[in-house]
Amino acid sequence: EREAQAAGRIGSDHILEILDFGNLPNGDRFMVMEMLDGEELSSRIKRQVLTPEQSVPIFLQLLDGLAAAHNAGIVHRDLKPDNIFILKEKAGHKDFVKIIDFGISKFNQLNDSEHSKTKTGMLMGTPYYLSPEQARGAARSDPRSDIYSCGVILYQCVTGVVPFDAETLNELLFA
Repeated sequence: EREAQAAGRIGSDHILEILDFGNLPNGDRFMVMEMLDGEELSSRIKRQVLTPEQSVPIFLQLLDGLAAAHNAGIVHRDLKPDNIFILKEKAGHKDFVKIIDFGISKFNQLNDSEHSKTKTGMLMGTPYYLSPEQARGAARSDPRSDIYSCGVILYQCVTGVVPFDAETLNELLFA
């Protein structure tokens, strides 16, 4: 439900469209999303490191989608190659980018406790892609956290590795 609310507020072609959501008679929740034909950015990076020329069009679209999310008051907070989907083609564009998985997004413009899920000291996101403020467990993250994650992803696209690696979470957070 949270992901559907986030995606519905953004209104960008670069955000996965949620078509419907609700509860089944047994109480289980469901969500119907647009069908995507392509691959996650993580799969592409595993196959082959991208050149800067291949990376730039992908990142321009990623930043376009993020700008729409941020303008709607939503911070993704878990950007990583697994959450960037590349469609084979859409509207004549090859390698069309969709941002997926707004499950832990933060609604910055809403102050009610229903949407303010983060507490000081909570770690939200995937460790390799966390901004320093997220790694510290700060209760407030803003669009800059997503931009930091984009930098990590871009580095990974052109080098094939994340900029900081460690054996344990503590080592990673202090790298």
